[in-house]
Parts: sequence; C-alpha cells; structure tokens
Amino acid sequence: MMTDPQYPPTTARHGRPAPPVTATERRQANAKPGRNILAIVGLLLGLAALGVAFVPDIGFVAWPLAGLGLILAIAGLVQVKKGTAGDRGVAITATVVAVAALLSTAGLLVYSTFLGGGESGLHLPAVSGDKHTVTFEVTSAGGATVRYGSLSDQRTENAPASTDAWEGQASYNNGSYLLTLTADTRNSNVNNEIRCAISVDGKKVAENSGTTIALCTANVG
Repeated sequence: MMTDPQYPPTTARHGRPAPPVTATERRQANAKPGRNILAIVGLLLGLAALGVAFVPDIGFVAWPLAGLGLILAIAGLVQVKKGTAGDRGVAITATVVAVAALLSTAGLLVYSTFLGGGESGLHLPAVSGDKHTVTFEVTSAGGATVRYGSLSDQRTENAPASTDAWEGQASYNNGSYLLTLTADTRNSNVNNEIRCAISVDGKKVAENSGTTIALCTANVG
C-alpha cells in the first residue's frame, strides 16, 4: 500500500519541530482556487437588473434580479475569503453592480411615484396632462342609465335612445383602479340590447352586452 512520502520536518517556533507535511497537503496548498461561479452568476443578474430597471412596464423585474444577484455576490465573497474560490475582483464587481441596480430601481420608483407621476387618483372627467386616458362607451337602441367610474368614485348619465354611442372620459397618472361601467334600460318592459366597453389608452380592456343591463369591469394600473 502506497502512502504519501514524508518530507523532513521543519523547525517551528520555540525550537519544536513542525509536523511533517505530506505531498497531498503540499498539492492542496499550491493549488489555485477554482472559478467563482456564484460571483459570476451574481454579476450577470446584476447587469440584467440594471438593464431591465429602465424599461417601462417591466422595471419591477429588476427587484428580484438585483436581490438574488446581491445574495450570490456576497456568497462569492465569502468563498474568496475561505479560499475555496478565486475571482475576488469579479465578486466585488458583482456586489457593486447588484447594489447599483437596487438603488437605481428604488430611485426610479420614487421618481415615478412622487415626482414624475403627477397627481394621483382617477379623474372624472378626464384631466389634460394625465398619462393614461379611459373611455367608457355604451350603445343602447332604447336608451339606458349609465353609471361609470371606479368603485370609490362614480358618475351617472343617460345614454340616448338611438344607435349613437354614449361616451364618458376619465384619466389617471398612477395607481391601480377597478373600473366599472353599468348600463341598464329605463323601462324594464322593453327588450333593449345594450353594449358596454372600457378602453385604456385606446386599447379595449373590457366588453359586454345584455338585453336589459350590461356590466363591464376592468382592473388597471
């Protein structure tokens, strides 16, 4: 049975000989640390978070990307400290990039909410300068009573007894709203075909129809 060769003991402090060092221990001491996979992945996630943070409508994805990137970067630094992995510069860069992504995302959120978003709330009627416009539309051959707006703020108007469409306008800058539009005939004895629709920024988000009543709802924001 082969064993590692014993090298001559070296003199330790206080005149006591140091324990013998085996060839295996020498190879482990001289071996270069491996690639720091955690730091590399953390750097990639941080860069992805920085790129996504400035893209409208999907910027929220930067939060989990940057958070996970920071965790992996810190884990990579721990590996460097323990000597189980190298790439110390990559680990430090990954940490800096992940923190920058988190700060950028937070800054954009603060700006869009308090500085760049304008006045919040659903405005009935529409206010010029708001980012988003809402159009409520009803068609009713026999006329109808229309209630439109959000759960907390509604208006009531009458749709004409003709094929002409009735329209109501609203607008908002930021926030989430449950838009509602209800149209019902003024005479329950009349078989009245009613159609309703809600559009946001020109895109239809809800549509419905009924014989005496029509109800449209949509979550926006």
